[in-house]
Amino acid sequence: MSKHRVLLISSQHLFGESMEMILRAEKDIELVGPWNLGEQDICRRVLEVKPSVVVIADEDSQSEIAAELSKSIIEQNSELSVIRAGLSENVFRIVSTHTLPARGDNLLETIRTCITPTQESAGFDRPQK
Repeated sequence: MSKHRVLLISSQHLFGESMEMILRAEKDIELVGPWNLGEQDICRRVLEVKPSVVVIADEDSQSEIAAELSKSIIEQNSELSVIRAGLSENVFRIVSTHTLPARGDNLLETIRTCITPTQESAGFDRPQK
């Protein structure tokens, strides 16, 4: 079974650790991170780690910092989906250039839905050597 690379970026250390435990327990997911939302050069580093999907967890799923980061990531890699999770809300906001089904009642299902067959065949789910 091939593993999908999920990059986790979080504004809250405790939430990042909790998400890390959940994602690392999944056999089909290789977790990258968690990275702190305030770190420098995140967009450049995203290109280096080649994730299948990016999850940004912030206090507010509509925060300006998360929105700008999502926009920058998508502009640099149009095949990549970004899932924004608001810690104060019970929603996921998906930023993508492709159409996704309007379902995803939990984070793991949403992550798997965002990984397109194109990404898998193009090698976006594993690092290039």
